[in-house]
Amino acid sequence: MFQLFKVIRVSIYVGTLFLFQNCSSQLPSIWVLRDVQSLDAKVMSTVQWLKIEKSNVKFLDKAIKKKMGVYRKTNFSVYQTLEKEIEKINKSLKNIETNLSKQKKIAGQIRRRPKMKIFDNASLNESKTKLFSKKNIGISRSGKSERAIKIINALEKNSAGIILNQQLYNNSLEQLIKIFKKEGYSLIFIREEVKEFAQELKGLMYERSKLDSQLDRLNLKISESLLASEESSYSKTILNLSQKIEGYSEQMNEFENYVNNLESIAGKECKGLVYVIKNDMKKKYQNKYYNDFLNYQFILKEIPKIVSSI
Repeated sequence: MFQLFKVIRVSIYVGTLFLFQNCSSQLPSIWVLRDVQSLDAKVMSTVQWLKIEKSNVKFLDKAIKKKMGVYRKTNFSVYQTLEKEIEKINKSLKNIETNLSKQKKIAGQIRRRPKMKIFDNASLNESKTKLFSKKNIGISRSGKSERAIKIINALEKNSAGIILNQQLYNNSLEQLIKIFKKEGYSLIFIREEVKEFAQELKGLMYERSKLDSQLDRLNLKISESLLASEESSYSKTILNLSQKIEGYSEQMNEFENYVNNLESIAGKECKGLVYVIKNDMKKKYQNKYYNDFLNYQFILKEIPKIVSSI
């Protein structure tokens, strides 16, 4: 069953990656900026990304420290490969931080000197109509002062550096995962894993919402039967089935709450948000997730059967 979940998740990931790769040639390699507010939004988004990834790297260093020590003694080539990727990761984060600092300073300059007109209506219209075009994805230089053009060039250079280093960072993480997998281990980033679980939960919750109309009809039948006779065998049967459905609803609610708090739960169990584990092993939080996921699916099929039996 674990393999089934893994195949489904990998298939989704590969499909998404394939789509991204096919569209990547059309996507801009710089930030698409319309005004200083959009610049601030990009800066804040990158600040949050950097904060999370620095935290991930901190947990990563702790998680692989023992393995690195073992490989240094028993398999030096693997050790060197791992060390190389770790160096790339740290270098990428440092480069992102440097470029981000420059973007913050430029944003401050633009706010202090609004008359410099870095952004204009022309660039706004172009960004709306040609968002995925290779041409005109940047800010227009037409009619701009030399100082303004210099700032525009810096904005685009810095944003390109951020995007490139984010790609390099993600590539190195993927390489680490591949290296450990080849050695018989899974390198798990809990935050990313929980995001995947949350997406799976959204699908289940959507299917659950489709049962609302059936449950409304059931409640109506319960009310009608109780008005007719509370002691009849029909009323007792309906009440028993209603209680069973309530129990199922509680189980689904518990699973939803579990997934919503899973990052904290998994982090406590694993004593960090990144860990290494043998490929054929699972943590307690994973076993519970998979078991409760299957139970949720069972309930989604069972409730319509109960309602239709009344």
